[in-house]
This record gives sequence, structure tokens and C-alpha cells, in this order.
Amino acid sequence: MTIKKIKYHRVYEDVIEQIEKLILDGQLAPGDVLPTERELAQGFGISRGTLREAFRILEREGLIETRPGGGRFLSRTLEKAEDRKQILENIERATIIELLEARELFETGIVELAAVRATEEDIADIDAALQRWGMVDSESDDDPVNPDQAFHLSIAKATHNVVLVNLIDLHMDLLRKTRQKTDEIPGRKKEIYEEHLRIVDAIKARDPVQAKEAIIFHLHQVRGHVLRNTAVLSETGE
Repeated sequence: MTIKKIKYHRVYEDVIEQIEKLILDGQLAPGDVLPTERELAQGFGISRGTLREAFRILEREGLIETRPGGGRFLSRTLEKAEDRKQILENIERATIIELLEARELFETGIVELAAVRATEEDIADIDAALQRWGMVDSESDDDPVNPDQAFHLSIAKATHNVVLVNLIDLHMDLLRKTRQKTDEIPGRKKEIYEEHLRIVDAIKARDPVQAKEAIIFHLHQVRGHVLRNTAVLSETGE
């Protein structure tokens, strides 16, 4: 029996594809009102709350517009493939920043708990994941759990809390994409290794305060590099 890992799925991509189809089929043009939330939620097979989150992201990109008391309207068409690609890139970067903000809330708790609960076997697994991460020059998209993801998962597993493990596992795809945004920065790999090492050393020392400070420092560094990299790409038109 072959079981494939379920990948993180971004609803807004489905919404964009559905809107594109409506445009191509001639059913929707700029200025036209979109179907009601109930109709769309039933059609997409998603909750209205999830649909609203997708719309919030699409509104930020200027694809749709909400008018008080008047529903949602299509603001513009996707004139070419590059337009759609740029929208997805912009949304992805914004989503990564939001993920980093969320990670600062839940991963601080994870490393604190790991510093208290980790067994010697857990620490050996975390250490092995870190060393494997340090030896890999590039990540393979074919690897369902690449070294960077395996490192963060190993720490979550050390909490012995399945909900926290699933929380990290749920965001694997965005963790990978976060890393991709900073892969090409000279010297960044070495910096990340040292930031990870600080986290591991704090867990080994059973020091939840130092573990928390180490993960916050790491996430702040990642956020800064993602924002700077985004600014550079915007200036170069990529």
C-alpha cells in the first residue's frame, strides 16, 4: 500500500483559478459582482470563514474589491500568466511574513517545552537533524521532509505533544518556501546553522529561557532577510 504525504494546500490559489475560469468563460468581467459568500463557499466546498480569508488576501492584491452593502466585485482581469504569477509571489511573501509572526508565538512555546521534556534520545535526534542540515548543500523538492523541516520537527517531537508536532507539520510547505527566499544570500547558511545551534545548546542545557531567546533571535533574522530580499526583488522587477 502506497500512502502519499498530504501537502499544505493554499485555498487562495483555487479561488484565483476559479475566478480566472469565470473570466475566460465570459461569465465575469471587471466591475461585475461576484456570487454570494454562500454560493461560493458551497461551490468551492470550503467554509465561509476560509473563503473570507482567501478574499482578504485577494483584496490586498487588488484583484477584488469589497463595497459596503454592495458585495464583492472583480477589480481587474489577469491579463497574462506573469500577472497571475506575480500575484501568487506577492501573496506567498506576505503569507510567509504572517507565518513568521505566528511562529514567534507558537515556536517559543515549543522550544521552552522541549527544553523541559526532551529525553536523551530526543536530544540525540535533534542533534542528528542539525548535523544533517549542516551537511546538505541544497534541498531536494523530492524529499518530503527536507533537513530544515526535519530539524524543526525534531524539536516539536521533543515536546511529546502531538498537537504541536502537527502544528509544525501543517506548515512544512511554507517552511520550505521561507528557506528558499533566503537561500541565495551569501553566508546565510552558516548564520542559520549557528542560530540553530544556539537553540540546540539551550535545549541541551535544559534552559527554556535561553531556548526562547534563541528561537526569537532566529525568527527575527529570518524575517529581516525575507523583507530585505523582497525589497531587492521589487527594485529589480523580479
